[in-house]
Amino acid sequence: MPEPAASADRPFSAVFVADISDVTAPMLAGWVAKGHRIAAIVVPAARPGKHSSFGTWRRRFRRGLALKRYLGSTEVPLIEFGRPHDWPGLGKRLAGLDADVLITFGFHTIIPQTILDLFAKGGLNLHPALLPHYRGPHPIHRLVIDQQHEVHGGVSLHKMTPGFDEGDILGQIAFSSSDWHSAATVTRALANAMAALVAERAPGHCAGVLQGVPQPPGPFMWAELSREPLVVDTGWSRARIASVWRVAGRSVALYVPVNGRLARLAQPLGRLGPATGEAATRRWGTIEFDCADGRVTHLAYNGFTRQLVRWQRILSRLMPPARRG
Repeated sequence: MPEPAASADRPFSAVFVADISDVTAPMLAGWVAKGHRIAAIVVPAARPGKHSSFGTWRRRFRRGLALKRYLGSTEVPLIEFGRPHDWPGLGKRLAGLDADVLITFGFHTIIPQTILDLFAKGGLNLHPALLPHYRGPHPIHRLVIDQQHEVHGGVSLHKMTPGFDEGDILGQIAFSSSDWHSAATVTRALANAMAALVAERAPGHCAGVLQGVPQPPGPFMWAELSREPLVVDTGWSRARIASVWRVAGRSVALYVPVNGRLARLAQPLGRLGPATGEAATRRWGTIEFDCADGRVTHLAYNGFTRQLVRWQRILSRLMPPARRG
């Protein structure tokens, strides 16, 4: 007698591969709130020689706080996993968990098929762009640099394959223009979208009632930051420069040439007037230069602005993420 069809309403078990933060914890909480189980969370391990460092202790402490805040008393096993990747060892630990599906976010390494085969429903990945556009490890940064964030910005849930971000798409949520106001608003939009996709789409995939849509072939943009300095020229608009700074902050270094050397930009201060055609100048901790729509001034990136960015980031974390629904 054939077995009854699986229902998307029945509980499923997942192993998540993601660090635990205010970005990913709402997704974990949403999965549990729907009645599903977290078999384990695979988190980044400390770098070799750093297992007892203060930075490692701080990351573990923050993970604990995020789990307590979003999952309360729910017990979740954590598996630390880092380079050099011991895939056979990880496979042995995952094999006994009897989980239905593997769900990943922010893991920039292809997961071997031997690991995916441990899960009856394979693996799913959350990608912070509207696939097939901007596959790759740095989609948010590249979207803002290319000024395509309002066109292709969002989150995609897709099946995992041997290629990067190439599997069938199970669901997508686009970001609004207001979501791109700052790094904090992008973070909240990302957290909300991931939580919604995992809670609403992953169970359907596990039940076999959601098949996904194949990605079309084509020469789509690969999202990866270059190791070369990103130099601002007169073709960049004031708005483009400001949006890269607001969203990417110090993770993307913007430079302008000043007296034959590259000077790094920090926060924009304002527009001084029309473009003058004069070379960029640096004085009193600021940099003045021409862009496409005027002469502008920015703070120079230094120890003071680095601390300013750090405190801005800390303050933004104190604001609770907006929740969907």
